[in-house]
Amino acid sequence: MSNRLIVTIDGPAGVGKTTMAKRTAGALGIAYLDTGAMFRTLAVRLGTGIEERGEEEIRTRAEELTFSLEGVGEKTALVCNGQVVGREIRTEEVGQMASRIAALPVIRDILKEAQRAMGKTTDLVVEGRDMGTVVFPRAACKFFLDAAPRVRAERRKADLEALGTAVDIDELEAQIVERDRRDRTRKVAPLKPADDALVIDTSFMTREEVLAAILKDIARSGKAKKAFAEGAYLGHFLERVRRVRPLVHFITNFVTVNDCANITLATGASPIMADAVEEVAEVTSMCDALVINMGTINTRTAASMVAAGKAAREAGHVVVFDPVGAGISALRNETAHAILQDVRPTLIRGNLSEIRYLALGLGGSHGVDAAQGDCADKSNIQTHADMILHFARRQQCVVVASGPIDIVSDGRKVFCVRNGCAFMGQITGTGCMASAVLAAYAAAGRDRLLEAALAATACMGVVGERAAKCLKKGEGTGSFRTYLLDATSCLKPRELDRQARVECLALAEGGTDNVD
Repeated sequence: MSNRLIVTIDGPAGVGKTTMAKRTAGALGIAYLDTGAMFRTLAVRLGTGIEERGEEEIRTRAEELTFSLEGVGEKTALVCNGQVVGREIRTEEVGQMASRIAALPVIRDILKEAQRAMGKTTDLVVEGRDMGTVVFPRAACKFFLDAAPRVRAERRKADLEALGTAVDIDELEAQIVERDRRDRTRKVAPLKPADDALVIDTSFMTREEVLAAILKDIARSGKAKKAFAEGAYLGHFLERVRRVRPLVHFITNFVTVNDCANITLATGASPIMADAVEEVAEVTSMCDALVINMGTINTRTAASMVAAGKAAREAGHVVVFDPVGAGISALRNETAHAILQDVRPTLIRGNLSEIRYLALGLGGSHGVDAAQGDCADKSNIQTHADMILHFARRQQCVVVASGPIDIVSDGRKVFCVRNGCAFMGQITGTGCMASAVLAAYAAAGRDRLLEAALAATACMGVVGERAAKCLKKGEGTGSFRTYLLDATSCLKPRELDRQARVECLALAEGGTDNVD
């Protein structure tokens, strides 16, 4: 077995395994594997009556099918022979076919090996009938969900009717009872809880209550924190950016506009710069994300920022606010408060002094840099983390405070990112570039904003480290800037996963989706 985090969720049909596995994987930021979908896919691809054929023929045909996964959480897709598996496998007829072939040892052996192979290369939440007992007996966290047959029949009826299929509830309950009997009494891998599984009867529990119970047990195990801290899923967001190629609109400063454009391209997204109030709403409506940067603000661009921000939020697009120099002048302060109130950004990224001013109205930057003393270290990081967590909760957005140690929070959880190097503070624009990368990642990972922000923040620190290692004798900050762009464009998802140093610091009181 590998050192990957494996969470197994077993149980009979209609008990809610699929929903809980998807939501658990989403909360952990890792992939979800629907093993039942693998059996259903085999049933469809092999055809009716395959269980009556000889073992050699079944094995030959089944081994022609290969499986893989794309995405994380609810967005994870099962891929068979290069094709994403769709709703065609979700009929009751296919479910009955799958149950019959699941009793064949040859089928179970083939899929067991395919499932274990996936578990060796990625963290997984897997659901099925024998995940914790047979396929992943050494999984870190095991759960067995159960519910009364009538309750499960009602749930299954609702699912089928949502797909346009009318069913009789009594007939459906009878089918579930028969399927339970078959699954629980089969000679090969009978349906039963693993000895070390947490059994949860979901009959009278809401989905939120079931999810809370699962995540609480995972948190108690301590395994999720390790996987999350290792950043084992962050590279997925880089893959998303390069696949989706989001268009990012910048209203930014003239000092670093070219740096922002170049790093956006190097990340895999596309930039567009427009700050005339006559066109900003029209331009931003075409884009996937908007970056508002106050670096060289004036009254004209201040009006453009608010107009573009309102248009972006109305269109449901990501808005990243970089409050450069907040706290040092009346114009910047008035504009910052107008953006917070009227635009309500999706994400806010600034140095610790800028975030501190927005959150508390205290202090101010040293020019556009953080004031001396506003630096997170081992002695004060928890104090800063608490401030950022409460600010993020108040603003209902993700907040990133950049520095030697970056702090990221969505108001429920707060993390620190320990990547980066000293050279990043010796050239202009690394903060502005960080906001550009953040916008690209957030646009491509809108469904998981906190994790996308962590990935973007770690990415910026990782490429800084890699750029610094490229410096040769006699080279300095000018060469570093070039190497920074090179490192960004050449970064591979697995390298981001391997080098990211992310640590969970806290969970807001009353939160239910703890991953530490």
